[in-house]
Amino acid sequence: MGDNIINTKLIFDAVTVAASADSTSDALDLKNRPEGYFSLQVTLTGTGTAKIEYLLSNNGSDYLVPSEAEDIVTAHTVASGPGADGKDIYVFEPEMTKFMKIKVTETGGANAVVVTITLAVQ
Repeated sequence: MGDNIINTKLIFDAVTVAASADSTSDALDLKNRPEGYFSLQVTLTGTGTAKIEYLLSNNGSDYLVPSEAEDIVTAHTVASGPGADGKDIYVFEPEMTKFMKIKVTETGGANAVVVTITLAVQ
């Protein structure tokens, strides 16, 4: 069996995202990813709605949503997830790149959300 190393990183630690606002993680250096599988474990509280997407960069300064990208999740709420408790894991497939950021946007427009997100990369 090969080296199936899974690295995890807490990228949002109980971060409040105000209504109609957004918050973006620090840059994540992807140069040493062994395979290229990604997932986010999300915990959300508050009564707003969160959209989560990724931004990519090859130069470390210009972060873009790729033309072929799909949002990781478009409407995560406190009732999302298998336990309807605001907790879920989302798998996504970003395009090949050296750097990535995760962006959370509150899309409900009336209430804030508080997010904790851990990224796993294999």
